[in-house]
Amino acid sequence: MNFSTEAHVGEYVVNSERTVSFTAADGELSYAPPSEDAPVSIPVGDVTGVEFDRNTAFLRHTFLGLFFLLLSLVLTVGIVAAVYLGQVETRTDIAFAGFFGLFAVGGWNVTYGLLSRSNREVIDVYITTEERTHVLCGELADAEFVDACAELVDSDLPATNRNPKLEAELE
Repeated sequence: MNFSTEAHVGEYVVNSERTVSFTAADGELSYAPPSEDAPVSIPVGDVTGVEFDRNTAFLRHTFLGLFFLLLSLVLTVGIVAAVYLGQVETRTDIAFAGFFGLFAVGGWNVTYGLLSRSNREVIDVYITTEERTHVLCGELADAEFVDACAELVDSDLPATNRNPKLEAELE
């Protein structure tokens, strides 16, 4: 087992600021967390298990985005139509229109957030020792990271795949 790739430390941390070099050589797995001066070195003999999981938190949620798009559109058209037709006359009507207007603005914001994000599929790697669990992750589109995960699967370490969709990628 001999590889070197870029990885991210911690689950749900997939950004360029927390990228570390994840390597395996001479019977050790190592990475250098950005907050610590010394790199973390894990002897292969101390590893009790390696688990792989597919993280879908960074996927684009198109169906949910379209739902909020429709909801925001209905709220916006309803409020504009009510104001245009002169049905908003009293203070209570103005308060309700303003209240539903806030929902419409929030709906547009959620719609933009759900439909504009990049579609990133992430692999989480949990390296467990008796002392603690080390969590590293990388994108499925990163061929070097996927190859490193495949080497971990092919090694003598006890590896478990929590997601059957990853089997084809890690073999």
